[in-house]
Amino acid sequence: MDLESYAYTLTLSRSRWAWEFLRRNPDFLADAGREPPGTLSIRKACPRTLLVKPRTDQVAADRWGLAFFPDPAANGYDALAFWSAARFPRQVQLQVSPAMPGERCEIYERTRKLCDIVHLVDMAGREHLLVKGNGHIVQVQCSGLSLLTLDPVRLGFLIRGVDTFQRRVNLLAEAQRAYGDAASQARLAWTRTRLALRNALIAWDCQQEGLSLRQTACVIHGPERALAAWSGPSRAMKDEMRRARKRAYDLIHGGYRHLLSRAPSGRRTL
Repeated sequence: MDLESYAYTLTLSRSRWAWEFLRRNPDFLADAGREPPGTLSIRKACPRTLLVKPRTDQVAADRWGLAFFPDPAANGYDALAFWSAARFPRQVQLQVSPAMPGERCEIYERTRKLCDIVHLVDMAGREHLLVKGNGHIVQVQCSGLSLLTLDPVRLGFLIRGVDTFQRRVNLLAEAQRAYGDAASQARLAWTRTRLALRNALIAWDCQQEGLSLRQTACVIHGPERALAAWSGPSRAMKDEMRRARKRAYDLIHGGYRHLLSRAPSGRRTL
């Protein structure tokens, strides 16, 4: 186990962090394991678009706030995890309308050019997208025309489920990171929130592997720093590791819902 294997979590949004913790919940894993095979149709619609259709209602998945059971082995970036609107109200909405003759839609063209797309048609016929680009993922609800139409369409973003104008702006800015370039990716930094979530995840995984608090600290902070802290009089790092384990336990056993339902006061809004 090493720190580099968690590097992908730098770009995870709150909804993807929620999946990371939920997929470690033993009751969730038991429910997912009981789902019979063949209940999901997955096929390539075009080179960068995957079309997903459940063949049956997955009632147990709905209880966890999901449209269906993704593969629990898939991480926060790779998993086909679609959250329900009831559990995750702060989603970007995409209004699909007919395009005028000769009209070009920049959103549509940029998305197809720059992003990988997972297109879900749920049991009620509603359409949802996971737009994946530059290490970021945005879950989108679609309304209006079907995106499966062969006719030209025009797309427009709607922001609902947030209570202030600034949070709407922040949510849209976060969504646009999927279209960013390598330079913007390089500027992304580990915030206190991201580090707390990452370290909680590592602390939990280390505990499941039977590693001690000291060994966990070696993974997170490096052997030299961890061993120096362990041999000194301060208990700060030991207490930090205990808090990380406790934070992970709380997030795995229900706390992940707060990552979906509550927007923080700062910029991190997805």
